Amino acid sequence: LAVWADGREIVTVEGLERDGDVSSLQQAFMDHNAPQCGFCTPGQLMTATALLDRNSRPTAEEVREAMVGNLCRCSNYNAIVEAVLAAAGTSGSGGAA
Repeated sequence: LAVWADGREIVTVEGLERDGDVSSLQQAFMDHNAPQCGFCTPGQLMTATALLDRNSRPTAEEVREAMVGNLCRCSNYNAIVEAVLAAAGTSGSGGAA
């Protein structure tokens, strides 16, 4: 509900870039060909951003769990998970890449 946002900062996908540069997550999405048709990309990016804000070193399973509510009509889930892990600098096991 909109009332929950009262007095809070709202960030949209357009707010992820800084000084004209895409975020490391956005770059990882491009590097791993995660965006296909682009329909789900804003939701995927915002959900992944929230995950990485809470857990900077997620495992592949944690990424999958966090992204479960974002449906990709192109079924590009593996590339999306790989992109999030790359942005986090992990291999998927929670350790350093």
